[in-house]
Amino acid sequence: MGIDIAIVCAYLAGIVWLGIRCSSVKTMQDFFIGGRRIPWFLTSLSIVATETSALTVISLPGLGYTSGMGFLQIAFGYLVGRVIVSFVLLPGYMDGNFFTVYQFLEKSFGSTAKKTVSVIFHVTRVLADGVRLFATSIPLTFIMGWDFRISIALIALATLAYTLYGGIGSVVVTDAVQLVVYLAAALGALAFIIMHTGAASTTSLVAHRALLDIIRCEASRDIFFSYNIVSGLIGGAFVSLGSHGIDHLIVQRALSVRNLSSARKALIASGIMVIAQFALFLFLGFLIREELGARMFARSDDVMPYYIVHHLPAGLRGIFLAGIFASAMSTISSSINSLSSSTCIDLLELDKAQNRSEDQLLRISRAVSLVWAIVLFFAAIAFNYSAKALVEIALSIASVTYGGVLGVFFMERFFKKIDRRAVLAGMVAGVAASASVALFTPISWLFYIIIGCGVSLVAAALLSGFAPTRSRPL
Repeated sequence: MGIDIAIVCAYLAGIVWLGIRCSSVKTMQDFFIGGRRIPWFLTSLSIVATETSALTVISLPGLGYTSGMGFLQIAFGYLVGRVIVSFVLLPGYMDGNFFTVYQFLEKSFGSTAKKTVSVIFHVTRVLADGVRLFATSIPLTFIMGWDFRISIALIALATLAYTLYGGIGSVVVTDAVQLVVYLAAALGALAFIIMHTGAASTTSLVAHRALLDIIRCEASRDIFFSYNIVSGLIGGAFVSLGSHGIDHLIVQRALSVRNLSSARKALIASGIMVIAQFALFLFLGFLIREELGARMFARSDDVMPYYIVHHLPAGLRGIFLAGIFASAMSTISSSINSLSSSTCIDLLELDKAQNRSEDQLLRISRAVSLVWAIVLFFAAIAFNYSAKALVEIALSIASVTYGGVLGVFFMERFFKKIDRRAVLAGMVAGVAASASVALFTPISWLFYIIIGCGVSLVAAALLSGFAPTRSRPL
């Protein structure tokens, strides 16, 4: 175990050093959007690393273990959604000189809409990324035997060190390295398992069962309640429309590149990489099930920590643990920076402050980042236990709010005349509809965004018919 702890400590020290070393921050714009000069290929890697939290590394193998490869169908929908975002929403974002995606709404629907959507983003990110931070603490707590809060604090402090210093520039560079680390860890574990199960049996598994899971399509009555090719493509596309089209956590990266073409390349390339990545982690869990003889676990998220501790050899175990830290830190650093960006620009409107120097603005931005790191720490503690797969909890939280907010962005894009009060009411109706479906029906989380978006658009259209219609801009 000593060599494994040494590997993890070396990784943490190295990534903090790299993040600080690669930073160059002089203004608030540098801190939040990297001066709009980040290369698209680094941005693409950062997008993948950001959406790949410890949930992917821990929960996806667990889902592969308990449910097979069916979850991969969602990744194909993710790619479809990114293509739509690239050609429908990105042009509007890149036309303006925006720090955050929510400023895009202000020119059409006013400051109230911008701030309301920003608050929803804050709540969603804190809850969803609190789950992610807690998930990362599981294997460290499992190995070290200390209180899980110590694990959460260690991860948060290591991440905060370079995020606070270098802003989005440090985040993007370290994301790229962290992507390599956790993929190398997964490939190493996969190679280890294949050596134990044998190449021939591995090929047979893929041919007879894993591939069938990927292309599975249940009867129509099951489409809304399970993972299948229909729900995966449609639901996954709308999830991606929400996460990559309106969530500042990801859109912040599109705003950090030079032009629209670069933003499109970064986004679409990330979708292709995510499909390969999902396949890797799901298949890893699929093979672990074969090796362990379908042993039962209290929850699917326990599978990967158990296998790491009891089956991976020393050294490889340390690399995999470092990979879990890498996946978590890439998401948490991005969350801290995007939350502080939205707070400073959308709520405090520091971009409009004429009486403050760049040094003052930068100090405020870093102070806000520190506050959000503390908030995420306590949010992670709140998710101490859940029998449900943590990856599904995180995605469900985001899906409840994405639908209503996505409706607002579609209104801005396609509605020529609409009343601002109807816009806000429609958004509230959409979020309420998604929450009701999540709480009171067995419908899959993949359809929450579709339902919320539909209700948002219909409610706004109906209410606009009963209110004085205002032409844009408001």
